[in-house]
Amino acid sequence: MAHIQLNFYSNALKKNANVIVFIPTVSADDYLMGGSVRYGQKGLKYQTLYLLHGSYGDYLDWSRFTGIERYAQDKVLAVVMPSGENSGYVNMAFGEAYETYLTKELPEFMEKMFPVAKKRENTFIGGLSMGGYGAFHCALKCPERYGCAVSLSGALDMQMLQNSRVPHITNMSLNYRKAVYKDFNKIRGSDADIFYLLEEAVKGRKDLPKLYMACGQEDFIFEENENFYNKAEKLSVSVEYIRDHGIHEWDYWDVHIRMALDWLPCKKDLVEE
Repeated sequence: MAHIQLNFYSNALKKNANVIVFIPTVSADDYLMGGSVRYGQKGLKYQTLYLLHGSYGDYLDWSRFTGIERYAQDKVLAVVMPSGENSGYVNMAFGEAYETYLTKELPEFMEKMFPVAKKRENTFIGGLSMGGYGAFHCALKCPERYGCAVSLSGALDMQMLQNSRVPHITNMSLNYRKAVYKDFNKIRGSDADIFYLLEEAVKGRKDLPKLYMACGQEDFIFEENENFYNKAEKLSVSVEYIRDHGIHEWDYWDVHIRMALDWLPCKKDLVEE
């Protein structure tokens, strides 16, 4: 696995951006086991997962706290892990345009730099907590870009969370939350509300990405996940939902990102595009 750390100027963010990229390469196991993956073959591309961190995290989190590098190598899956600060991966009311960066600028940059997939069916997005919200938000705003979206312990009901007394949210400064959402009492029915985005996508008969979500029943964010799943069911939107035991921690996410990769339609080889 090639492990690449990038720092480049982002026009959408108006500052330098940090990204970790994993690109599967020939390994010792390939030699020992006689692997037949078509690494380096001209014209072939890697299926690609854009993987988002949670609040208070950064682009290093997934590579530091989980086995994503090994799991992705086994799936022959490129993984792109950007920093999103505490932005929710939206175009902030008073701040950077993270949605534009994530759904447009970053993929275009990756496609120029690496043999990563461009077609929808080979491009996936996922994340944990705030990153789960960001993954579903981007997938519903730009369904033509992603074939699948994954949320682990996602902050899916942002309106409910903003009005809660959960320390994870209330410890974030009021001014910063206003910078992201302007008026967080008016998230419901806005572009920051993925319940609203789901309704609009269904009304518009958009071809939605396949959705996967997992959340532990002991997690403080479990009710928000239940709310989203119930909403999807009411709208007849199919969602793969794992309800099991667990809290808001890396041990849970390490297990469940591996399960999510098993769910993704990974071909375990490079693909033609």
